[in-house]
Amino acid sequence: MLELSHDLMSPYCPGRTIATCPSPQARKLEAQILDQARSGQSRETIENTLVARFPDIRGYVGRPELVWGTAVAALVALTLLFFVARRWVRGTQRTAPAAASPDAAAVAVPGAARRAGGPAGSPGGPSQREIDALDDALDRVDEF
Repeated sequence: MLELSHDLMSPYCPGRTIATCPSPQARKLEAQILDQARSGQSRETIENTLVARFPDIRGYVGRPELVWGTAVAALVALTLLFFVARRWVRGTQRTAPAAASPDAAAVAVPGAARRAGGPAGSPGGPSQREIDALDDALDRVDEF
């Protein structure tokens, strides 16, 4: 029954077991546990009697639903964070070339239209505004 005094928390010394508590009251409680064991009481009976007297004697008893619930909530939060971050990165990658230069979109479109085979001014080709933007961009490059 000495192991019971090592397993249960002392009501007289917070954070210590009955066996490690230096209090004289803890020694008396340990003696009572030994007396009950010698009289033939089972460990469960002795423990239930002590818990009735001192509710916090068992110390921290973990609740599995709390642990699993926290783990599942953390996993869901990390998954959502991953998808939000991925979407944000993809969004910045799409807008990054346009943000680098105001005329970058105008420069990219005429090349695509020429690859399509349309002449300038035709429905498949670049518009006059795109051509002007390209000329402006080339002028700025020539100034360097």
